[in-house]
Amino acid sequence: YVASCRARAAEIAAAILAGSMPLLDGCHLLDQLSSAVEVPDNDPDFGAFSLIQSETDALPIGQARGLWTRDALAGLEPEIQSATIWAEPIALPACKSVVARFGA
Repeated sequence: YVASCRARAAEIAAAILAGSMPLLDGCHLLDQLSSAVEVPDNDPDFGAFSLIQSETDALPIGQARGLWTRDALAGLEPEIQSATIWAEPIALPACKSVVARFGA
């Protein structure tokens, strides 16, 4: 189970790096996997994903977007873009590390 979760984490991280998954969506997914990949609580990579998730949890990320109206999403798009720009220098090195650690 742990190996499959680690492989999934590497897939998500690689997708973020390739630009095929939105950065914030992927960080939220990686944060959700943090306990399943069995890393220490103070793991710097998963700590980065946790920080990003915590700072962006009020935004419609991932499947939550489907619960919002188009107008509401359009109004929040500048905030989502700003959060993505903020998160990028935190997330990308962590994603590279996850791919290196768990393979992709």
